[in-house]
Amino acid sequence: MELSDAQSICDINREALGYEFPLVDTRAQLERIVKAPNAVLFVAVDGAEVVGYIQLSDYENTYHRPLKNLITLAVSPRHQRKGAGRLLLEAGEEWARADGACGVRLVTGQNRVDARKFYAANGYEVRKEQTNLIKWWS
Repeated sequence: MELSDAQSICDINREALGYEFPLVDTRAQLERIVKAPNAVLFVAVDGAEVVGYIQLSDYENTYHRPLKNLITLAVSPRHQRKGAGRLLLEAGEEWARADGACGVRLVTGQNRVDARKFYAANGYEVRKEQTNLIKWWS
């Protein structure tokens, strides 16, 4: 990933995930992510076009061996079902293994039916259903 990929990532977030997040904020977040320890963001390209990306980071807790947290995997709707998502997932899993993780975990919404099917087809199992809570600072 290069910071020049910010526009493409912003577009993918909007088109594939439904997240309206300004380009300036996307770029700022990318700058933070590339500096974070044990976090990666890989992009898939078709020619010179960024068509998807995956972001992973450490998931450490006191009750399990090391895992990686798959934060986002998104592919432009125009490029879905062509193998980019699978290749990104494989790259993320390879990074996780090389860094000593015993697996990859992720959270996906109930409404993301196609994503849930994709992960199941790639060996991911539902471990538990959860409620996602957040507290925003003003």
